[in-house]
Amino acid sequence: MATKPVQRPVAKRRKRVARKKAPVKAPAATPRPAGRLEVILRRKGFRFVAGVDEVGRGALAGPLVTAAVCLDVHNVPDGLFDSKVLTPEEREACSAEIMRLAVGVSYVVVDSCDIDDDGLGVSNLAALKRAVRALHPKPQYVISDHFPMDEDGSAWVGLPKADALSAAVAAASIVAKVSRDAFMATLDASHPGYNFTSNKGYGTDEHWSAIRALGPSPVHRRSFRGVASYQPTLSDI
Repeated sequence: MATKPVQRPVAKRRKRVARKKAPVKAPAATPRPAGRLEVILRRKGFRFVAGVDEVGRGALAGPLVTAAVCLDVHNVPDGLFDSKVLTPEEREACSAEIMRLAVGVSYVVVDSCDIDDDGLGVSNLAALKRAVRALHPKPQYVISDHFPMDEDGSAWVGLPKADALSAAVAAASIVAKVSRDAFMATLDASHPGYNFTSNKGYGTDEHWSAIRALGPSPVHRRSFRGVASYQPTLSDI
């Protein structure tokens, strides 16, 4: 007797689900020390190069501090970076080395009341130029972080993010930051309640809360929006 062939069910092919691999995050790039501009200028025959920068431009309280640092391109301090990428301890160490090796260093401090009277932009540019003029000996070349320095007779260039390209500008940002931070600590002692030692006068949530509770102090920039008479936002209601 003939037997019927047994038909086996065809196994369904399993669809391979392509698993998406999680994107591999590239490691954060290690910032390069500033100084590429000094290498170029040294090749062109310049020796004494100044950088100028300011700290405290966006703060709600305290001064604007500008610094100018003139370096000998044949004796540039090692490991200079934009002050914002350094820890306070690293800035202190760098500042000491800058003061040891720099050809010249100058500071200009602009009080909050002068900023209110003259405006931030005018005050900022005037202070940068005053800091450059105060350098002795006079630099052969001046590098600024974006702002022009063209009235002093020296060759100059203003570049965005110059503090990451120029050792002199990085040095200026470091000594200005160290100087202003120390000054804000003294203001914290004389104007308690705002915690200037921690926030350095910038508009942190803690600082705005103190302004709401205490009102502005004599070192606050009353021309800045919301400082003189705090106007609550919807989140405060």
